Amino acid sequence: MPIVNIKEQEQVLKYRTNTIHTDKPTKRFSHMTGPATCPLCGGSDSAPHILLRCNNHTLKRMHINRHHHAVSLCGEEISKGKLDSAIVTMNACNSEKLFDLNIEPPDVIKRNIPDWVFPTQQNLPTRHQSRTDGVLVMPIEGRGRHLDPRQIPPMDRNIHLVEFKFCSDINPQHTLEKAHNQHQSLIQRLRTRSLRGIS
Repeated sequence: MPIVNIKEQEQVLKYRTNTIHTDKPTKRFSHMTGPATCPLCGGSDSAPHILLRCNNHTLKRMHINRHHHAVSLCGEEISKGKLDSAIVTMNACNSEKLFDLNIEPPDVIKRNIPDWVFPTQQNLPTRHQSRTDGVLVMPIEGRGRHLDPRQIPPMDRNIHLVEFKFCSDINPQHTLEKAHNQHQSLIQRLRTRSLRGIS
């Protein structure tokens, strides 16, 4: 795992203590009235707004890059443990960007969900519209052992969908609900007549 440098630690502490420089503390400490406004998008300004919700193009791109970086780190760490062979997809940066970040996920991991994960719906053109951050496929406990998830019979698969979200740590409910509902159609397409448990 990359070492968190001093500057990054300082930014985390500022966020946790609500001292990141935004229009909100500026107005408060200057005894100014009126709403705190984001200078980039015109929305209501705050530390969570900068880190999570600002619609400015540059910040949105930074949010996406941060998300991909985090997903890549998670994939790299999972690949070092006992679930390494279960990883089927990890939707993150391309190989060149990962190399620049000194992240080396296994070569066999793909960004798109492969066709074989959809054994009964292989010809559906919409099967890839909902793409999770990761898919892990392993055998249901007690139904045999397979090192290669492609060899697991569809009715014996224990499929885990991974969705990585950033949210406020004091009010995560909306983000949790969004993550839960985001891939309902994908879950339905993954289910077979014999398989009902997909998390």
